[in-house]
Amino acid sequence: MYGILDRYIGKNIVFSVLFVSVCLALFASLINLVDSLRFIGRGDIDFGFVLLYTCYRFPIVFVQFFPVSILIGGVIGLGMMARNSEIIIIQSIGLSKLSIGISCFKSLIPLILVVVFLSETFVPKLDKFAEGEYYRRSSGTGLAFTTSGAWIKEGNIFISVSAMVNRKTIAGVSKYEYEGTKLKSFATALTGNYVDNHWVMEDVVEQIINDDGVVYNKYKNQNWPLRVNLERIEILNEISDKLSAIQLHDYINYIEQNGVDSSRYRLSFYNKLLAPVIMLVMLLLALSTIFGPLRSMNMGTRILSGIALGFGYYVLNQIVAPFSIVYGVPPIIGATFASAVFLALAVYLLKRKT
Repeated sequence: MYGILDRYIGKNIVFSVLFVSVCLALFASLINLVDSLRFIGRGDIDFGFVLLYTCYRFPIVFVQFFPVSILIGGVIGLGMMARNSEIIIIQSIGLSKLSIGISCFKSLIPLILVVVFLSETFVPKLDKFAEGEYYRRSSGTGLAFTTSGAWIKEGNIFISVSAMVNRKTIAGVSKYEYEGTKLKSFATALTGNYVDNHWVMEDVVEQIINDDGVVYNKYKNQNWPLRVNLERIEILNEISDKLSAIQLHDYINYIEQNGVDSSRYRLSFYNKLLAPVIMLVMLLLALSTIFGPLRSMNMGTRILSGIALGFGYYVLNQIVAPFSIVYGVPPIIGATFASAVFLALAVYLLKRKT
């Protein structure tokens, strides 16, 4: 059932959340634009590309800020209703706090599903395209992401990298060298290490193709003269943010089959799965500022409290998540800890009378 009061409450909450989402995304995009100006002159990057790159990333920023927008937008939307005594009137005709909360949930769930759908389909593809264009213009080489890693183009050489083990080590490397449209050689390496400004590949199997056939060579170590330095390869560390949950799951299985630790990617995978839950926790926190001990405070204080709660959640998640990887804690705990803490806080504030 979705009655008149549900529609009225939903209209206020959805409008406030969308308004805050767009404002936060525009503000963050402006900051990104100013910060990206320092890249002008690097390779083929000019102001036009910086502006286009910022536009490419606007949907990405919108999705990233949407959970905290639910918190702040919920505080503003419900706070305006409370200031106009609409909450009191609604309660006087028989709707409880729980009913008002359910109305908010029912109204936001379709919007949450749309955002989650975009974050799993359109946004990762746009992010990959934007980063690939930036990489191509800044370094003169090409970069493309797939479900099994990344592809890098350097002149007539194409390089496939399955995973980045740490900042100086890559795994599952393949190199294809062409002469025109003809494949000249193919080589694979189990791992590669960045040593003294060049890449040293280990356990290399090379196949050189000529008119007489194919020549096989094996090397324990071999230097590969690649222009991909640490700064450029660092983008592989962000591959988990450029894959959907399904692609990330396939990627985790792939690197685990190749003996690579997948903890950091599992952490990203669980974070993607828990995204709708996190958004609902943010709504509970917004409700706690209206019906909890902050209900007697003015609107400005409530908004500041909402921002503080959102910032607190972000800081806690950013601290706990990396620690869970460093100290060998299961990634599922690192992904759920901050949400569990703030869920308990929201329930506590809702139950508290003063």
